[in-house]
This record gives sequence, structure tokens and C-alpha cells, in this order.
Amino acid sequence: MRTLFIIASVLCISFAAWAQTQWLDSPEAKEFRDRVVQLALIYGESSGIDLEGYKVETKEVKKLGDVCGYVEVVTSKDGKETRRETIRACKAH
Repeated sequence: MRTLFIIASVLCISFAAWAQTQWLDSPEAKEFRDRVVQLALIYGESSGIDLEGYKVETKEVKKLGDVCGYVEVVTSKDGKETRRETIRACKAH
């Protein structure tokens, strides 16, 4: 019985991680993240909460001329970091 509980728990955790990755890689989540990144390129930093409750915080860490830069993007949910990346981005025209 205990083994069955452990297997069920592992499956639930695996499914939750898979669902989280699916959302973070979805076109909707990427579009939201890109908008917050654009604001960081303009103001130096920005943040917002998407439709699924993920908080996206951005901070420009290095300018590359007047138009582009490197932006650190930290995504979290319920206070727990789910993804951290530094991306190269350019201001939209």
C-alpha cells in the first residue's frame, strides 16, 4: 500500500512539473514574457503576473547599444522560482 502511495505521489509531481513546463513554453506565456522584457529594455526593470499566476520579473543586466541588451528573466509561482534565464533582446519597433 505504501509503495502504491509513493508511486502515485511521484506521478502527481511529474505531471505538475510537465504541466508547468508546458505553460511556460506556450505561445501565450512567451508573449507575456516578451512584453515584460520590452519594458525592462525601456525602464531597466519590470514585472508582471500572467494568466496562470506566474510572476515574471525582468532586469536589464547589460546594454548593447541603444536598442539591445541582456535581460535577466526570473519566473516564479507562489513564491517559488520556476525558471531563471538571461536572454539577449532588442526593443521592438
